[in-house]
Amino acid sequence: MLGAQVTRSFSERIAPSGLTHKQVGLLAVVDAGLASSQRDIATRLHVAPSLVVALVDQLVDLGAVRKTRSRSDRRAHKIELTPEGRRLLASAVAAAEALDANIRSTLSPAGRAALSTLLTELDTCQSRNS
Repeated sequence: MLGAQVTRSFSERIAPSGLTHKQVGLLAVVDAGLASSQRDIATRLHVAPSLVVALVDQLVDLGAVRKTRSRSDRRAHKIELTPEGRRLLASAVAAAEALDANIRSTLSPAGRAALSTLLTELDTCQSRNS
């Protein structure tokens, strides 16, 4: 339930940009160089390829990404961030950082330390399983 509440809070913070949290995740994966084709993005995000197609089309309409045919596989599309996509992602990152600071400010010093430790461990486990 906590994850749903944090996701809802984040979604509310980025709503003025016209982005959804799923679109931000896609932008972040592409920006980090973790995936560039729609198929690779779907694999990386652990979602259905059809969802990625819909998200990419929405992001193209927002001017956030550009979709081009892959030179090595004509069936695949390469996804690249545009300057507008980088601006939107930076805005979403700022919203996420503000939300993180807000959440941490409600915790005791021991709670903040425990949260940092837990998030680091979860990130390490997730990295090993990806």
